[in-house]
Amino acid sequence: MSGLSVRPVSAADDLNQLAELTVAAYAAAGNLDPAGAYVATLRNTTDRARQAQLLIAEEAGRIVGTVTVTPPGSPWAEIARPSELEFRFLAVAPTAQGRGVGAALVESVVDMARERDDATVVLSVLETNTAGRRLYERLGFARVPQRDWVPWTRVSLLVYALEL
Repeated sequence: MSGLSVRPVSAADDLNQLAELTVAAYAAAGNLDPAGAYVATLRNTTDRARQAQLLIAEEAGRIVGTVTVTPPGSPWAEIARPSELEFRFLAVAPTAQGRGVGAALVESVVDMARERDDATVVLSVLETNTAGRRLYERLGFARVPQRDWVPWTRVSLLVYALEL
């Protein structure tokens, strides 16, 4: 994807755009009940920006994707162990899907992990999110089934890891 750049959140205006983009992306992929409680979690970019690191993918000055990196000690981290960097809330605008935005964001997370000397990058993904699972596998992530978990009834999360 030409003209794509990835950067940290730098302005409060970014947070509102990221909130709406994330909800739209999850809903368009069929991974979100628009009336469900998880919508509030996805929109909570203000707390995520304070307690984790949000990255933005931009193309021609337009925000087209985001991901949240949850360093050790972040209340947003769910599965990371020592020497692991976790990411969550990967979202690509529906109009930009299939153009490499998600891969660019994940590669930025992997670069951060290498800079930090982490041994592994980890994530959880909905079992039903086949597009996300294909992306992670294409980027070299492997399933870690012994770490799969169920945070809520009818929500099964699969764990993937990339050893660095």
